[in-house]
Amino acid sequence: MFIKIKRLWSRPSRQTGRQTGVTPEAVAWAYRLVLGREPLPAEVHAHLDHPDLQALRRAFFSSQEFRHRERSLCGPSLDGSEPALEIEDEVDDALLEKLLAHVQQSWQQLGQEEPHWSVLTAEAYKQANLAQNRAQFYASGQGDVARFLNLLRRNQCFPDGPADKTILEYGCGVGRITHALAGHFKQVYAYDISAPHLALAQEFTSGLGLTNIRYVQVQRPQDVLELPKVDAVYTLIVLQHNPPPIICWILRGLLEALKPGGVAFFQLPTYWRGYSFDAREYLRTAHTRVGQVEMHAVPQRRVFQIVAQAGCHVLEVLDDPCTGYSSGDLSNTFLVRKSSKT
Repeated sequence: MFIKIKRLWSRPSRQTGRQTGVTPEAVAWAYRLVLGREPLPAEVHAHLDHPDLQALRRAFFSSQEFRHRERSLCGPSLDGSEPALEIEDEVDDALLEKLLAHVQQSWQQLGQEEPHWSVLTAEAYKQANLAQNRAQFYASGQGDVARFLNLLRRNQCFPDGPADKTILEYGCGVGRITHALAGHFKQVYAYDISAPHLALAQEFTSGLGLTNIRYVQVQRPQDVLELPKVDAVYTLIVLQHNPPPIICWILRGLLEALKPGGVAFFQLPTYWRGYSFDAREYLRTAHTRVGQVEMHAVPQRRVFQIVAQAGCHVLEVLDDPCTGYSSGDLSNTFLVRKSSKT
């Protein structure tokens, strides 16, 4: 038995020759026992850096996939006893410009170094592993759009379907969602803050022969106030990477872009245990985080306030697994509709 366990645990380090980390066999069994499936080769490779079996175990039980599959075992994210978060979400124009400039600098760098990984942070989508996982990466966008369309149907949005509708995707990245939206909507306006991401998205969708997509780079806060009027808005795992004042600014702009009766689908973290935000303090150390995938939150009450101010009403609010199901943390997906009155 000891020999078998040792086989799962130790492997030689390339640098020292000493036994360290976990084996591919251990990772494969973690997938089978915890997640109930066989892993892909790239997924096995992605977990080989765990130093021991305990670290591997923690990684699997805290993974988004486990929490998504075993939601009943995780319990509710919040129980109402949590304290209010100290979040500064309104700043003057000068600070807003500086915050957006930092976000752009980070995402331009990510777009140059690891564009696909920056969209879905799995080792399989790093440049070194992308060739064998590229199809899986883009196929995931089809699944996300299918859930969006189902949400529209069950809320009786666009009863005749979206084929004659226009949609704006904010944070299109490398086109993972964009190409799927283009297959259902008449016109897609795809916005992103990173020129390298946009270039890859355009290359990908052009290769598919899609001609109903217009790509636009966001370069200044004013750009969010000049969005085209559309029937629908979509943004997933995007807002969370912006500081709260930018999240609120973008959300207001997206909702203002809706035509009467239009719908917006958006996701963001609404509670994060221990999180706080002060714009000036954040900018003081922002240079140390350039090129990092940051995470931020805006409380539900603030989201509801912005929705109401834009003349919209909430159709659904869902708990989602976009940031993992952890006690004290909450991410929500919202579907809202603009009043049909002009």
